[in-house]
Amino acid sequence: MSDDVRNLKAKNEDLPLSTMKVPMIDLPLGATEDRVCGTIDIEKALTQGKKAFEPGLLAKANRGILYVDEVNLLDDHLVDVLLDSAAGGWNTVEPAGYQRASPSEVHPRGKRQSRGHEGELRPQLLDRFGMHALIRTERDPELRVQIVEGCQKFASDPKGFRLDGNTRPTTRSSQTRSSRRRNASRR
Repeated sequence: MSDDVRNLKAKNEDLPLSTMKVPMIDLPLGATEDRVCGTIDIEKALTQGKKAFEPGLLAKANRGILYVDEVNLLDDHLVDVLLDSAAGGWNTVEPAGYQRASPSEVHPRGKRQSRGHEGELRPQLLDRFGMHALIRTERDPELRVQIVEGCQKFASDPKGFRLDGNTRPTTRSSQTRSSRRRNASRR
């Protein structure tokens, strides 16, 4: 529980509720620990003479997705920060004697290069990812052209692209329907 929520509960005040879209925050490869965890807001400290906290990417990604491109190239100290906050669900920052704790329930997503020379992913971090998929580059030039053309069609008209794909009946969809009917009759 954050300090703000703890204070409201101590006073028996109602907690404000709101709905929001699930945040998706990018963690850049060269991010510093201050940027990830948060730090004192220097601008407010200098202009207003107040200690104020500037939340980091973990606080912004709370209850959302933290996307790490090239996750295997992330600095070890940032991997430790991610593991600590993921294990406890909290991000505690103590810059210059100022302590601040904020919830950090993030769902990590990432991409890594499979080339061995770029570093392996630590097993503790790998456990935080729910799914792993090996994606390889298509080498057939004709198929690559078809993929690019399909992407361009989707980018220019997503609804039309989906409708075009749905008008062609596939064997798999008919198999799925018949399988569902068989399973329903067994119940």
